[in-house]
Amino acid sequence: MIQVAVGLSGGVDSAVSVLLLRQAGYSPVGVFLKMHGVGNELEAARKAAQELEIPFHSVDLTALFEEKVLRPFAALYKRGETPNPCLLCNPAVKFRGLLEAADALGCEKIATGHYAKVEKVGDRYLVRRLPDSVKDQSYMLYGLGQEVLSRLILPLGDWGDKAEVRRKATEKGLSAAQKKDSLDICFLQPGDSHAAFIEEYTGSPPMPGKILRVDGQVLGEHSGICRYTVGQRRGLGVAAEQRLYVTDLDPETNTVTLGPREDVQTDRVYIHDLILHAPLPQEGLTAKVRYRDRDSAVKVELCGEREAVLHFDTPKLAAAPGQSAVIYWQDYVLGGGIIGKTEKKV
Repeated sequence: MIQVAVGLSGGVDSAVSVLLLRQAGYSPVGVFLKMHGVGNELEAARKAAQELEIPFHSVDLTALFEEKVLRPFAALYKRGETPNPCLLCNPAVKFRGLLEAADALGCEKIATGHYAKVEKVGDRYLVRRLPDSVKDQSYMLYGLGQEVLSRLILPLGDWGDKAEVRRKATEKGLSAAQKKDSLDICFLQPGDSHAAFIEEYTGSPPMPGKILRVDGQVLGEHSGICRYTVGQRRGLGVAAEQRLYVTDLDPETNTVTLGPREDVQTDRVYIHDLILHAPLPQEGLTAKVRYRDRDSAVKVELCGEREAVLHFDTPKLAAAPGQSAVIYWQDYVLGGGIIGKTEKKV
């Protein structure tokens, strides 16, 4: 029987993943990856393992999480970018740690409770999204390499409905069945903002500065550019006759610039740290520029080994530097990269 190291978080998704793996004939082993000290997830994961009657192991990844997630998260926000901590964590911490745990435990495969699929296409393993599911998490997995994907099982790939997952857990009497989904950044204390975390983590409060209109008019004062992101339209701290959006964050001048909606629409997105899992076809590509974005038709211009320009047929709204653009073909994730600058055709 093939042993599978399952990333057991204490939540319902990973718990039901264990049930489905066992149902498919695998032998699951629970692995909790400790990455920070917020919450009491270790005990929730341990309880889930007891209820599921599987072996349980805990791995301390706090030092690696500090290096690969917390430190760059704070630094990038302070320079006006909007990093997604899950995209920093998945390839460098979570799946790296799970793979190392699997090797140490003699497990051939690894598994998590992500809503996506992994399929072999030719000689490559690719993440495939769940096209009819609002829970699809393929965007979050674009950074995983072949070493991980070739061993990864995603049991919830055929379970796009969270309500069905909860029903399955309830039927089996799992205490995780009614546990609420985490909607915030996992390492933030309940009620804390990312700006408060950055201030505490770095030991330096955000510096106030000017809020400008795109024409240079001073509209007010901000309390730190890390409190803003490109495309933001709520909580701007200024009154105006028209609806305004954050169009630019400049750490050198410490200014936040606001403008109308059309000023945060772009049809050219420059990305760096490009990852490609397969050659890109000439036609049929789409891309999204944030997790909840709808992907749309795109042409990809490769600029060297790790950079590209995405040319969108229809302008995208709020492509924020620091976020990721992910490239799809027929529901398969072919790659992605970190958004740098954006441009709009004149």
